[in-house]
Amino acid sequence: MPLDEEALRRFQERLDEHTKWPSRYLFKFIVPQAKRTELLAVFDGKTYSLRDSKNGKYVGLTAEIEMPSGDAVADVYRRVSGIEGIVGL
Repeated sequence: MPLDEEALRRFQERLDEHTKWPSRYLFKFIVPQAKRTELLAVFDGKTYSLRDSKNGKYVGLTAEIEMPSGDAVADVYRRVSGIEGIVGL
């Protein structure tokens, strides 16, 4: 899920146009089990739920977090974009 800075900038602009901050934002990601620790590090200290796939190869994370700004949301996407095999939903 590599995102370039231009795509993140446009995403953040759309968020800011349609959202009054602070606001809750729903993050949903799927990663291979081998990358679970990397994903959890991004959400350290936050409340989230995890669900393993039926075959156990993947784990899904869902987190609804109070975010202060569109920039803070984009920063989460920047951080997770370097995790190999991640899928954002």
